Amino acid sequence: MVEAKPFDTANIPGPKMAMIAKPKSVASMIKRAKRPLLIVGPDLTEEMFKRVLEFAKKDVQVVATGSTIKKFIEAGVADSVKYAVLHELTSFILDPEWPGLDGQGNYDLVLFLGTIYYHGSQMMAAIKNFAPHTRAIAIDRYYHPNAFQSFPSLWKKDEEYLEMLDEILANL
Repeated sequence: MVEAKPFDTANIPGPKMAMIAKPKSVASMIKRAKRPLLIVGPDLTEEMFKRVLEFAKKDVQVVATGSTIKKFIEAGVADSVKYAVLHELTSFILDPEWPGLDGQGNYDLVLFLGTIYYHGSQMMAAIKNFAPHTRAIAIDRYYHPNAFQSFPSLWKKDEEYLEMLDEILANL
């Protein structure tokens, strides 16, 4: 049985905590979403970065935050991603009338991958509490209790974690 235990032991948000995400159900939610957005942060390994590029190929809008944009520039694919400051992006997502990064409307599903734990957690808390029009899913190596759904903490199990990302991609 997988335990829903926050990576940061002090991160206990109250009675409403994230359900453990299963890769097939995450893929299904991405397919059903009208406007999915993948937010990528600087806590990204090379193997994770390869999977992010695959998400972009499957029509999931990718936005790089922090210094992550450098990886996309170095890979020569910066034109396929947007750049935003995580805190500002979250503030925009909270507004149901925000036109999105491309002017086509706000996002109904936001995926977090590779954000610095304490930053991502607070952004997911804001979305959970103040953006009923958007669901946040953490497909990160750490369990994020403030998400709607989250992978369990797999930071010591890289192979298992990468297999879960691969399963999402295979089901898209």
